[in-house]
Amino acid sequence: MATVRPFHGIFYNPQRVDLSRVVAPPYDVISPSDQHRYYQQDPHNVVRLIAGEVHPTDTPEDNKYTRAAAFFKQWMADGTLRQQSSPSLHVYRHRFIDPISGEARERRGILGVVELEPFGRGVLPHEQTHARAKADRLSLTRAVVANLSPVFALYEDPQSQVDPIIAPVMAQSPRMSITGEDRDQHTVWSISGREPVRKLDEVFRVSRLYIADGHHRYETALNFRNKQRADHPEAPPDAAFNYVLMLLVDVADPGLAILPTHRLLHDFGRFDPALVDRLGQRHRVVQRPDQRALLAAMQEPTPDHRIGIALARRCVTVDIAPAGTADPVSQLDVSVLHREILQRELGLAPAELESERYLSYSRDIGLLLDRLQAGTGQAAFLLRPPAVSDVVAVAGAGQVMPQKSTYFFPKPASGIVFNPLAASIRIGLA
Repeated sequence: MATVRPFHGIFYNPQRVDLSRVVAPPYDVISPSDQHRYYQQDPHNVVRLIAGEVHPTDTPEDNKYTRAAAFFKQWMADGTLRQQSSPSLHVYRHRFIDPISGEARERRGILGVVELEPFGRGVLPHEQTHARAKADRLSLTRAVVANLSPVFALYEDPQSQVDPIIAPVMAQSPRMSITGEDRDQHTVWSISGREPVRKLDEVFRVSRLYIADGHHRYETALNFRNKQRADHPEAPPDAAFNYVLMLLVDVADPGLAILPTHRLLHDFGRFDPALVDRLGQRHRVVQRPDQRALLAAMQEPTPDHRIGIALARRCVTVDIAPAGTADPVSQLDVSVLHREILQRELGLAPAELESERYLSYSRDIGLLLDRLQAGTGQAAFLLRPPAVSDVVAVAGAGQVMPQKSTYFFPKPASGIVFNPLAASIRIGLA
């Protein structure tokens, strides 16, 4: 179902920059302090493209989008960036330390461009998207005319056909191998030659793709494609803007990791600390002596849904029996939290959850607990992460999870490769 093709990638020139100092995480996990650090780290850091500074004096003619386009054009002109003369796919191996277990792990994927199509048949989402984020990314794409970060998607390879295809490639010297500031190791090999590309095409052609991370980027690419088709009606189906840069990872890759995203309730006038007592009338509530015991309890396997609740002076776990439904979304801990606690007990309406007026989200439990102690939070709700199989089941059923349900870790680095989208560029098997 998926059409995956090689592309004329644009790479940083290792003769002009230190590659380890120009990559960064995707834009949506870069905090203001991160942004400042990356700006100082190197004048060519990718943050200037994907998450540029906003100035009080910005105008329609001079803003973060126009500046990103100017940087990109300048770096191409002065040799900081170089475009491949022939199209390639690329193997991307990402080695990292699991933040939960502390163990060394690695994830492998294929960087290529995928033919765009609306969600629902060959490309499936698992999370909702929001208009503001899509508008921001569309403005950037229209300014730079390139994909600056890959969409992260999962493919199915039940016969394990990809590994034998890429093994000879990975036995050769890599195109790049860098260690980031977080000590993650990013290694890339280019796949050249028609035969391996053809074999990979056969594997992907029969697989659906499940978006793991980058829903907004994918929908942005669709919107950009539609605009380009209107502006360039003469462009053929193989024009570059009909495709989007993706990192494709086997759904069975042992390096796939999902971290939980926790919730913090704040500034909610209807909050009643007796919430825990009311929950105890319908569910199994266990007092935990302190925050450490609460965190340990959240790691325990249980047949029920388990939600951790931390108040300023109280910690509990709430075990909620499964509802016995076949609906994959209803079976998620995050759905049970939203339905049974946030909506039923606290009375938060769906629109209030959507607006994030009273909820903050973070995978950093320590940050949320610190806010509780500082009095800027009323209650922290801790979750266990969904499994990769949950993501596939929800997407395969044509449904989506509540917002901020998954955090695939680690994020693919931005700055590894860029994909130009000019209407004159053609995409093919070789």
